[in-house]
Amino acid sequence: MRSTLRFVGAFLCLSSLPAASQTPSQTPCKGDPATVPQVQHVSLVVEENQSFDDVIGNPDMPYLNQLAAHGGVARRYYADAHPSINNYFYLTSGRRGTGLPGFSADVFSGTIAGDNVASILTKHGKTWKSYAEDLPSVGYVGDNKGLYAKRHNPFAYYQSVLNDKGPTGKSQREQIVPFQQFTEDWRSGHLPSYSFIVPNLINDAHNNPRTNRGSACRDSESLRQADQWLERNLKQVVETESFRKDSLLIVVFDEACDRGLKADPAHSPREKRGGGGRIPVVLVGAGIPPGGCVSDTTFHHESTLRLTLKALGINEFPGEAASAPDMGEFFESSAGK
Repeated sequence: MRSTLRFVGAFLCLSSLPAASQTPSQTPCKGDPATVPQVQHVSLVVEENQSFDDVIGNPDMPYLNQLAAHGGVARRYYADAHPSINNYFYLTSGRRGTGLPGFSADVFSGTIAGDNVASILTKHGKTWKSYAEDLPSVGYVGDNKGLYAKRHNPFAYYQSVLNDKGPTGKSQREQIVPFQQFTEDWRSGHLPSYSFIVPNLINDAHNNPRTNRGSACRDSESLRQADQWLERNLKQVVETESFRKDSLLIVVFDEACDRGLKADPAHSPREKRGGGGRIPVVLVGAGIPPGGCVSDTTFHHESTLRLTLKALGINEFPGEAASAPDMGEFFESSAGK
């Protein structure tokens, strides 16, 4: 049942507060972990290669910290692996997609069978799109092109997307579209139930905008570039009344700079394989307390996958998302009632 959600004050006050003064709330999240209010639209934006402390509270990312000040912030959220590619698979299928060692994983060229968020959404009558910046064309599933990185677009690997047709009879791969389509879909009122948003290698903080080489940890230029992109492309969306009533936005980094025990000290099964580091995650939208809140529960990417499906009213979860901790504590207990 579609809920009437109380999320009014948080974004009404964003434009009136100086961005530099924004710091995350210190109020603990108090919602029921198992209860997630249903929304009409979920958008997941994936940024690259920065640790929690490099982002949260950093004046080089004023807009994201502005969102964090009025949103839900996970303070013990760990990526699943190094390097990038398997984190994207965990976010969308709840499991590793490749066992290639080390950084060779990022050049994985195979395909992946089994359920994923796209196949489950389609099964339950929901719509989805992967909006990838600098994607050469609609339905493109080929190799890297310019600033587009295939490894950051997991839907280009899933056999259900590559081979299956959607309810309209068109190939599922046609749901992989250039990012510019996101703004067009939003303005026309045709956003899908689930949006997976992939900025290009400059705009996701992966590469330095001046040198186009891999960014260092806490690279000021890269973080400013990524933050400006978020503000330029998302501010107009999250400040609308419709967003506050029926949408959820999650901004997550794929992996952190952390290595060794710092990579995931709280989750022993992953210590042996290093973990992907403690990363920033910010949730904004319907049902989040107006003053924001913070959680010290340990989460990984499969919990975000579980949340994106539960928020759309789906209780079928692929891979490790089936047993991952719920993230309902970020929402007001009255949301959905």
